[in-house]
Amino acid sequence: MATDDTPTPARTLSQQEIGDLLNLAIPAHLATLDPAGFPRVIPIWFLWEEGIFYLSSGPRSRHVQDLARDPRAGLCITVEEGQTEAGYRPFRQIMVRGYAHVQPDTDEIWARKLILKYITGPAGMLRAQRIAGEPLVVIVLRPERFLTTGFFPVT
Repeated sequence: MATDDTPTPARTLSQQEIGDLLNLAIPAHLATLDPAGFPRVIPIWFLWEEGIFYLSSGPRSRHVQDLARDPRAGLCITVEEGQTEAGYRPFRQIMVRGYAHVQPDTDEIWARKLILKYITGPAGMLRAQRIAGEPLVVIVLRPERFLTTGFFPVT
């Protein structure tokens, strides 16, 4: 039985931890509903700006077609640390759900921002130049529910 001074290993994330996690160049996992109503989950790059998630994709992607039919979506961002000596795997996680809107990515503005977040330096600039003129869409997800959790066991 834990005493009052024993820290609990699971807790919500602080605002600093949330910001740090959202700024990492790691993929999120986007969940959509396929035509039969089953979840479709894909890894996807994301940007977080002013309380909104932005994701870029091709207009014919299955997840984009799913969202055009049913805008309900979920997004999960997780970082798991290495195993501790006691056999735990600490993690930080953000889970959101909301309604996504798909719109044209005029002039590839969002795709370029995403590329430069995930691919730094000259390689990112070259990759951003290569997408010029490609038909792309931006998925805009305003979270209606935003949950965070972290597991930080004392070893």
